[in-house]
Amino acid sequence: MDLIINLVERTGAKALAWWSSIYSVLSFLGEAFATLAMPATWNRATLDTIIKQIYFTAVQILHVYLIYVVVISWVIISITLSTARNVGLFDQATEMIIRVLVLELLPFLTALLIALRSGSAINTEVALMKVYNELDALAHCKVEPMRFEFLPRIAGGVASVLGLTIMGGVLTLLLAYLSIYGLSASGLYPFATTIASVFNMKVLLGLAVKCGFFGLAVTALPIAAGLETPKKPFMVPVSVLRGMMRVFLALVLIEVLSLALKYI
Repeated sequence: MDLIINLVERTGAKALAWWSSIYSVLSFLGEAFATLAMPATWNRATLDTIIKQIYFTAVQILHVYLIYVVVISWVIISITLSTARNVGLFDQATEMIIRVLVLELLPFLTALLIALRSGSAINTEVALMKVYNELDALAHCKVEPMRFEFLPRIAGGVASVLGLTIMGGVLTLLLAYLSIYGLSASGLYPFATTIASVFNMKVLLGLAVKCGFFGLAVTALPIAAGLETPKKPFMVPVSVLRGMMRVFLALVLIEVLSLALKYI
């Protein structure tokens, strides 16, 4: 009997902890969107911080990202073309590459890269600010952390995911064309026709929305995890680990829901 009671208590405690975490994230996002809608938010200081965040998140890793895209795209394109040729579906290879690589895999990998580089750094920074009472000091000086610290990071993260995904997609399409047609211009018309048939307004809107959610996941979740950090320095690594696990699960969930809405 005691074993059953202990099991129920542990299950209830875990459920409450999960609900508390979800509620804190939703509450944080609600406050962020409310601040975003305020005209006073969009001042020079906020815009400068957003630009700096985009620079640190996207521009500084641009060369690494492009190499990352080239390697992954070349491998997957080669596998796709070889498989399509073997099963007699080479004519559909271009559409397969676009749907699998450009629309699904590349945005996910882009968000994952930004999460590993910038999401973890944001989580650590916010956790340290919480531990050493810097957020309280900002509030005491009437400097709103949401407006000047958190919101620019979220906006910069969303813009970075979207911007890098677009650049990676264009580079992947170029690699796909060269892999299929080489340097010949004879494939421009069929290649452009396939691209136009795949990238309709619904698909483009869905891709933009997915990238937006990815950007929110890699920035808002680490910030929320950092704000939950107890004021003890040794808890900072635990906070970062918890935040990164949440980001990974959120990215997988967003991708699964995206696939379900498209193909089920």
